[in-house]
Order: sequence, then structure tokens, then C-alpha cells
Amino acid sequence: MKSNLLFLFTLFFTAFSQTITILSPPAGTEVSPGQDVTVQLAFPNSLTGMEHISAVIGMINCAGATCPTDATDTLGIPLFMGNYTPQFHEGNLPPYQNFTVTTPSTLAAGTNMITAAQFMLVGASASPVLQFANVTVNTPANNRRATMVRGRVIFV
Repeated sequence: MKSNLLFLFTLFFTAFSQTITILSPPAGTEVSPGQDVTVQLAFPNSLTGMEHISAVIGMINCAGATCPTDATDTLGIPLFMGNYTPQFHEGNLPPYQNFTVTTPSTLAAGTNMITAAQFMLVGASASPVLQFANVTVNTPANNRRATMVRGRVIFV
């Protein structure tokens, strides 16, 4: 009986120790307001049955203040909401899915945070699990972007 309980306990913690991660962009990447960014969400391969349901990617505009330590309270401005189906691509990376999102045009200069939440069902009993991940990025103070207007390049 004790060995069965130990096995279930180990299986439970093995399943829940595997979490979603943001592989790209790496921490400290420079992003500008209105820029397209590829967010790569990865989830380690598992022997435990998992059904990935959905993901939300957001951005917290820290506006010169200190960003939160994690994304469990708020995801910020939603940039993507939809299906999450990580797949193997390269042999040295865990299964992942890429999402191209556009950063908010109101992004403040300084440190900002890209956030992610993933909902999945785990095990034969389909236990619901919600996980969070985040990465801080930098927005430069000079946020001028080049735009073509009537054949001329102007900076806005």
C-alpha cells in the first residue's frame, strides 16, 4: 500500500514539475512599440498524459515602474488568445509553438514584461491545470519608427 501511495505521489509531482516556458524572446531583448515579436512557448515532453487546451500571451506595460515578479495576478494587455499545440521541431528543444504578436503601440520606455498562461488537462482523470510564465524585455527610450508617407521616410 505504501509503495502505491509513493508511486502516485511521485507521478503527481513529476506531472506538475513540468511547466510552460518562454524560450523566445530571451530576457533583456529590446522590443519597440508596434513591433512584431515571435513568442516561442515550450512545454517539456512528458510520459504523463496531457491535453494542451489553450494559451494566452500578454504584455505588462510597466510604465517606468518595477514589473511584477510573476504573471499570476495579471497578464496585462492580451496579444494572443487561442489554441496551444506544441510540437517537436529540433531534436535539442522541447516541443514548442511559435506565436507572432504585435507589441502595444503605447508601450512605455524601460523594462516591460511578456506574459503567458497555459491551460491543460493532466492524467487519466483530466485534472485541470493553469500555468504561468513571463520574461522581461526592454523598450528603448528613442521609440521613433520609420514610416513611408507620399514617397518620403518620416520618423514617428
